[in-house]
Amino acid sequence: MNNTRKWLPYFLFILAVTAFFIYFLFPSDKIKSFITVHFNKTCPGVNIAVDHVKPAFPPGLRLYNVNFYHTHDPLFRMEQIKIAPGLLSLFRSKIIFCFKGSAYTGILEGKGEFTKNGPEVMIDGKLSGIRIKKISAIKDFIGRNISGVLDGNFTYRNQKESGDNLKAELIISNGQLELLTPLFQLESLPFKKITAELAMKNMNLQIKKCIIHGDQIDGSISGSVTLKNTPGQSYLKLSGTIKPHPLFLEELGNDLSANLLPKKIFGKNGIHIRIYGTLDNPRFFLN
Repeated sequence: MNNTRKWLPYFLFILAVTAFFIYFLFPSDKIKSFITVHFNKTCPGVNIAVDHVKPAFPPGLRLYNVNFYHTHDPLFRMEQIKIAPGLLSLFRSKIIFCFKGSAYTGILEGKGEFTKNGPEVMIDGKLSGIRIKKISAIKDFIGRNISGVLDGNFTYRNQKESGDNLKAELIISNGQLELLTPLFQLESLPFKKITAELAMKNMNLQIKKCIIHGDQIDGSISGSVTLKNTPGQSYLKLSGTIKPHPLFLEELGNDLSANLLPKKIFGKNGIHIRIYGTLDNPRFFLN
């Protein structure tokens, strides 16, 4: 017991000195270079840039000012993210890791794994409290403003047999969507909630379902978007329904053209619509 008390201060001193040197002499630039080079090789088409890296406890890395790009176009930015690998997996062909970070006043967290000898990546993630208006890439892609709080989860797989696959279930709450073409005299559509189920394989985005609960209009839509390198040229093939609220129709009153939209078109299930064309120039059709 006396020997333990005698050596404990020395042990704590050595531990403190070791921690000091690990933290302040940490090779941030070399680790940052390794992460960016390996990530860019593993995820073709998406690049990462990191400001600096620090060790984290429990054992792991904390990355600061992390920016993701598609070629040179910004996709997503995180103020900081902690990555903690499964220690036993470091000695195996497949490395498992957990991550958690802050982005756009919200949280991104999850787990993933990748193989050392091949570009195979699997990631399961969760989004919560993301302020979607702050993500400039979304505005650049859809060509209009959208606001609200984004929550949801996603899975990403990049494997030799199947290529790039992304699935997501998302909810955007208490927001507003700018309309390229006014709808029922509305230049923007305020909504309480948008729920969406999406799947993307390579450059083809499938909108399995997208349900909108708005203040004046409800709606649903599904279909596909063929993505192009120039987002505005991405081709739309969508169909769905729009259902204006009765009080909203009353407010429109005589401004609603009876010839353009006769009352019989407003069935119990709403107005059936189809959308074709590009994101920059969509064309709307009534069934």
